[in-house]
Parts: sequence; structure tokens; C-alpha cells
Amino acid sequence: MPVWQEFYEKFRGFGIEVLSVAVDCQGVDLVRPFVEAAQTTFVTLIDQENLLSTAFGFKAVPNCLLVDESGLLVYKQFGGFDIRKSESARLLKGWVITGQLPGETYGPEIMQVDSNHRRSSLRFSEGLELYKDGRIEDARGKWREAVAMEPDNYVVRKQIWAIENPDKFYSGE
Repeated sequence: MPVWQEFYEKFRGFGIEVLSVAVDCQGVDLVRPFVEAAQTTFVTLIDQENLLSTAFGFKAVPNCLLVDESGLLVYKQFGGFDIRKSESARLLKGWVITGQLPGETYGPEIMQVDSNHRRSSLRFSEGLELYKDGRIEDARGKWREAVAMEPDNYVVRKQIWAIENPDKFYSGE
């Protein structure tokens, strides 16, 4: 987040906005300390219900979505987008300054999500309801079923890790 804050401060005069989204079913109380420590001036939302992964079909973070001034999604990279990497930084700076991106742009057709991801997301949602009811073990069971359906879904795995190891997961950077 500090790198994004630096980028935002440098380029906000170009009319850009940065929006970050933490995908964390445990909510604001566990995310807030990280946002406050980074001293961000851009908005951070919390996707407690994994809605973005369900809608877009991504299975890992960090991601990047670029939306133009007319509201069109013009670029996406799911998993592994790192502004500290020179190619990612060049892409962002180039887009902000020139409005141009290398390669194709995207339209509504990118919203197609495979049925396996939908089933896994449904199982995650079932687990989330159990989690909200305080039934942690049952929730973990549903989330493990979701991971069994989609072993490469690190968004769901992250929720399991965070609940099983909160002292490790929520400490440090």
C-alpha cells in the first residue's frame, strides 16, 4: 500500500483515482491497522463476501483493473500485479500520462466465469454464512470443499490461513 500511496500522490494531478480492495471475510477491524499504517489517502474497501472474485473469476491477489473516465474496463491483470515491478509501473504511468495501453482493451465479455469457479464461490458463501454465525469449524469445512473444487483458488485459501493462523497472518507487513 505505501507504493500505491506514492503513485497516487505523484499522479493524482492527472485526474486519476486509486481504489484498493481488501478481500478479507474477517472484516474491517483486521484490515484497518494495515490501511492506517500505510497512511493512505485513497479509498480502501473491504470485500468480506468475496464478491469480486465471484464476479471476475480471479483466484489470487493482487490484481489490477483499470477503468477509464467513461467507466469502461480497459485493462485487467488477475494475480501477481505488483506496482514495484518495472513493467507494471511503466504500464500504469503510460496509461495515466498518455491514456494508451499496450495490447487489447476489454469489454463486458471478460466477465465470463467458469462453472467450477461459480460452484467454488457458492461453497465459499455457504462457509461465510456459517462463519458469521460463529460456526468456525463448519465454515472451514465448506471452505476446504471450495478449495478441493478449485485447488488454485488462493483467495479462499487465504481465508482459511487467516483463521487458522491469525497471529502470523495479521502481524508484520
